[in-house]
Order: sequence, then C-alpha cells, then structure tokens
Amino acid sequence: MSLGIRSLWRARGCTIYVKGLSLIPREQHVPALLQRLGSRRCLSATPRDTKTRIAQRIILAQHTRLVKGKLPSPYIRALLRQATRRGSSFHPKGIALVKRPVRYPNKRKSYRSLRNHRRSVSKQYLYDQARRAALKPEVTLRSTVEFLLRHTPEFGEPLHFRIVIGKGAAAEARELLSGSDMHLSQICRKNESVIRIEEIRREGDGELVLGLFGSEDSVRGSLQDIVSVVGKITAVRIPDPTWKALLQDVWNKAPGERPRIRLLGNGEVAVDDKTMTVQTWFSDPVKYKDYRLTRRADELATPTEWTKASFEKYVAALVHGRVPTHLALSLYPNPPGHQETVISLLVDLFASEHARSATSVSALKMALNFIQSSGVGFHHAARTIFNLAELLTFPMDAEIFDIFLVGASKAGDLGGFNSILKMMVRKGHPPQSRAWIAFMEMLQDPMAKRGVAARLISKRLNHNPSILRAIGKQMAPVDLEHRLAGTFDACEYLEEQDKKYGVGWLDTITLNKIVEVFGAHEKLEACNALLDVVFTRKIVTPNAVTLNTMLTHARSLPQQVVMMRSTLTWRPRVVPDAVTYHLLFRAAWKRRSPNVLRVVWRYATLANLTTSKMRHTLTKLLEQERDLSARRTFLKTWEDVIFGQAELAELRATHGDLNAQHLMSTYVEKAGGMIPSVGLAAKLDEAFTMDVKLHKLLKEGTVISASDREAFSVEIPLGPKPGSPECMLSAPKESQDVAE
Repeated sequence: MSLGIRSLWRARGCTIYVKGLSLIPREQHVPALLQRLGSRRCLSATPRDTKTRIAQRIILAQHTRLVKGKLPSPYIRALLRQATRRGSSFHPKGIALVKRPVRYPNKRKSYRSLRNHRRSVSKQYLYDQARRAALKPEVTLRSTVEFLLRHTPEFGEPLHFRIVIGKGAAAEARELLSGSDMHLSQICRKNESVIRIEEIRREGDGELVLGLFGSEDSVRGSLQDIVSVVGKITAVRIPDPTWKALLQDVWNKAPGERPRIRLLGNGEVAVDDKTMTVQTWFSDPVKYKDYRLTRRADELATPTEWTKASFEKYVAALVHGRVPTHLALSLYPNPPGHQETVISLLVDLFASEHARSATSVSALKMALNFIQSSGVGFHHAARTIFNLAELLTFPMDAEIFDIFLVGASKAGDLGGFNSILKMMVRKGHPPQSRAWIAFMEMLQDPMAKRGVAARLISKRLNHNPSILRAIGKQMAPVDLEHRLAGTFDACEYLEEQDKKYGVGWLDTITLNKIVEVFGAHEKLEACNALLDVVFTRKIVTPNAVTLNTMLTHARSLPQQVVMMRSTLTWRPRVVPDAVTYHLLFRAAWKRRSPNVLRVVWRYATLANLTTSKMRHTLTKLLEQERDLSARRTFLKTWEDVIFGQAELAELRATHGDLNAQHLMSTYVEKAGGMIPSVGLAAKLDEAFTMDVKLHKLLKEGTVISASDREAFSVEIPLGPKPGSPECMLSAPKESQDVAE
C-alpha cells in the first residue's frame, strides 16, 4: 500500500509543459495554460530533470524575463528554488565566489548559513553553464586580479594643495561649481580626491581658497576639472620643484585663456582635514530622498520644458518614489509592476529626442544606480541607456563604469565584472578604488580575500583611504572569526589590524560588521569590551545600526533592556531609530509585557518613529474581539495599560472603528510639542520591573480588577524639548537620548 502511495506521489504531474520549452528565445513562448496553472505544479521534479536541463531552463527564463506578461517572475523563482535544492551536487568553477557555510551556536543561524551556501553554489554553477552555452572563454580569479593590478595607477605619496581662485573669478566659481554636474563633491567622487574649503577672503568679492588632497592622478584630474570650469586659477601647493614642470600640462590642457599660476614657497604647509572644513559659500549638493508615492509612476507629470534641472528632478521623482505595500496591488493590478514601469519610463526618457539636450550626468548616474540595484534581470535596461548615452557622445567617467561593476559584484558574476573592466580600460578610464571595493565584496572565500589584500598592500594601494577602509570592511570580520575560538583582547585585536593594514581601516560600517560577527557567535561581552575601547580611543562613533545589531542577537527582552541601558550611555549618544523601537516592540509582544509595550509605543509615537507592522498589530488588537490566541487574550485584557485608560475611553466614545492612527493623533495633540522627560533606557527598566511584578502576582493567583490596573501602569511624564525657550536648566540629562 505504501509503495502504491509513494509511486502515485512521485508520478509525473505536468512535465509536458516544461518539455515544450526550447533553447531558442521567442517573445511568446510560455503557453497560456502555464500562466493559469501555478508554477509549483508545472515544476514538479522528475528523474529526467538533470542539472544541465535545470540550468538551461533558468538561462532561458532569465533571457525572456522582461517580456511583459510573457514569463511571470514566480516561474523564475520556482526554477531557482529547484536549482537550489539540488545545489549540493553542483560543482562550480568559481569556488572563491561561493559563500562558505558557518556553524554557529544557534541552530537556526547555522541552517540559514547552509542555505545561503547552497544558493551561492547554484548561482555560480548557472553562470558557468551560461558562459558555456554562449561559447565564451573562461574567466579566472587570477586573471581578473592581474588585470586590475596592471591598470590601476599606484597611489603614491599623498599630495596637499591649496587652490586660490582670484577675485575676478571667485563669484563665477561659486556659481559654476555649485551646478548639478560640476559641484565640488562631483569632482571629488570622479577623481577620488578630497576638496575642502579653507577660507573665503573678504566676503562677496574676495578670493576663494580651497584645500586639495589626493594622489598625483586624482590631483591632476581635479585641477583640470576646476580649471575647465572656472578658467582663471592661482594654485599654491607643497614646495617641491619637480611638480612645477609636471603640473604644467594640466594648465595647457585647460580650454580658454591660460590661467595664472603661483606656487608657494618652502615656508607654507598644507593644512590637515580638521582645519580645512569651514562654512562655505557653496550650496549643498542636491540630495533627493525617498518619498511616498500614491499613484502610478506613469501618471507623474512630465515637465513642460525640458532643462537639465527639470530633467534631473523628473528622474529623481521616478527612482525615489516608494509605493506603499497596501497600495501596490490597486495601482498595478496587472503586470508590469512599479519597478518594471519605472525602468521602462527611464529607457524611453533617455531615448526620446525632445529631452536629449537636457540630459545630465547626475540624472544618468541616478537612473543607472536604480536599475542596477533592481536585480540581474534588469541589467540589460541599464546597458541600453548606456549605449544611448554613448551614441550621443555623452561625457563618460569612471564613476559610471563603477555603477556597472557594483551591479556585477552584487550578482556574483565574475565574467560580467571582467567584461566591464576591459571596456572601462578601452574607454580610457583606469580602475579606481571603487572597482577594488566591488571586487573584494564579490569574493566570499577568506583565503582569496587575504591574497587580494596582500597584493593591494604590496603595491601600496592601501594608502588610498577608500581602499584601506574596503580592506578593513572585508578582512576585519574574517580575522575576528579566527580569534573567537580563544580569549579575545580588544586592544590586541585593534593593534594587530593596524599593523596588518594600516591606521584608518576601521569606520562605522566595519564596526557594525564586527558587531554582527560577535552577535552571531553570541559573544556580547567581548563586543561590549571592543565598543568600550573604540569609544575611549575615539576611533569611530557607533550609530543606531550598531545598537540594532546587538538587539537583534539578544536572546530575550531582559537582555535587550540591559543593552539599552548600557548603550545609551555612550558619548556621543546613540539615537534610537524606527528599527530600534520595532525590535523592542516585538520582544515585548512575545513576552506579554504590557508596560514595556506602553513605553515603546508612546515614545515611538512622540518621536514619529512607529513602523507599519507596529501600527497594524495594535490596530488588530483594538479591533479583534473573538478567536483570540492566548497572548492576544492577555494583552487585550491589559489594553488600557498599553494605550492609556483615559485616552482609550475618550476615543471609543467618539470613534466607532478605533485604530492606532487615532491614538497617535491623540498622543501628539496632548503632548503639545513636548517630549518624555525621562530617558528611554530608564523608563524601559522601570516598565520591565513593573511587568515582572505583575506576572508574579498573576502567577500567585491574585485577581486584579479593572479599577486597580491603573496602579500597575508606569507614568510617562513630559517636558519641553532641550534648547526650547520653555526648557529649564535643571532638565534631566538623560532625556536627551530620546529620538526627536
């Protein structure tokens, strides 16, 4: 009987539709029946589905993915899941690009690491099959490293310059260098240099003095860009007679009138980074932020007149619009969705003739960044826009190629990365630090990372601050995992890393990755010791991500409360963000702690840092009356403690369908611009203590009536914001750690 059931279960269900697939791409290939049926049924595994057949089907699926309505993305995801399940039998050639499985103390984390390893193996095997099917030559890791080293200019000794823009050109320089395409920050990113304002002499019509720092090539490129924009420049530099002749060709290449050059004598020295930064006359570079989009992308109004500014603003409106989850289905009921619609509009925009003259470099980079971050399936759209820009003889720079390198790195495509590098060199743009950063992020094998880092150091490329920080970000977690087996000394670890890679390898991002390693291995005491040393030496400043990483790896709510108390005492203080409140809310919800929920909910509301999941959960708690789980039944009983007894009674008398938004409006209105006068960490400790007392009484059988629940609610006093006229000088210091 069991044999018959097993045979029936393994029967071939719908393989005839999969057999119909051909390796010749066609526009209308997937039958309508396949679209009506679920992809799970049509992809039932059979003994005839070999590794090669799976790879061929995924290659075909990726080739025809963007044909609108022809190949649904669930079909592709099902193919990838099928390949991942068989990933243990794959043997890819790019072993260095495969994530290695790590055994953690937590079983769930170990399983997640193994699953990522299998997915990485499957992805590299599919890349190998695709290159074999396209008859492309094999690309090795060694050849890519040699190519990078051969064409990357050496950083050499850092150079410091002072650039003095004369009185007659200062006003023009301030206007021209604040444009969208030639702002100082754009020049810095393009040439990988550092330009800071030293002073503006005699405001209005005086000279403008800039400080320039970087390698020889970056300094030459920055000077040429500034000269080409401003025209007349007086340059002052560190005394070195050999540079006078070497820099002469920079001025000769500048268009227009030859600038007047003035070199400083031996007595003048370039200032360091601390004294360079002052108030500037320049407007800050335009930084577009994500915004909430409540309509379709193709319904956005196009500019009546295409200029560089209007073109850039329209592209920013397309790529930075974020459609809320609850509106996505109503706005896009049928494919294509929001992402596909935006990419299609971008391709049409850059291909249109009426907007061709208004295209800017900033808009091009913005569009390419968005498309590259959307996934491998859309990379061909980015190549289409790039080809259109080349046909228009658009001024390309290394930063545009770096966008493609980052996309290939995230996809783990070594062949694509190598092709972009070769094209970059053919166009006359040598690889810069961002190319090395993308390459190191693509590597997954620790030995391969160590080899690349050693080659960079041997060529003295670690003198470049960007490459040095990239080496630290990739190697610090790897080196740390080898030290966690024994005793860990924070000071010794930092000194050893400084000797290996050089001073300056540690930044906030690297610190957060190190904290992640500590948390995954459940070494929170060693993590606190490292953070204490970092704070004492003032190396870097932890941020909210550091705090959230530690909270994520905490096992229970008591540990999180202790972390909040210890973390928020750092100087400068770490300000909690929306993720912090969400993590605390989730832990308090699981532990059934009404007072902790009360504090987290009220503080997050007054700081305007509530999350959609938090609001949805509390709205369901307010609305649901029947079929409650044990946890929801308990929290429903104590809802007046969570939301406030007076506020809850007042709103239920005036609103029929009460939700979390009504409570938030009431809290903000009653606060009147004030904030909690007690710090979040202290109030969390008080609330947790109250909940422990409450659960102890309930466990002993004590009956607490509704009228007595007010006595088991922690008070949340309010006070004026620090710095406001109403703020008293005796305000508690710990109130400043509340996010404003």
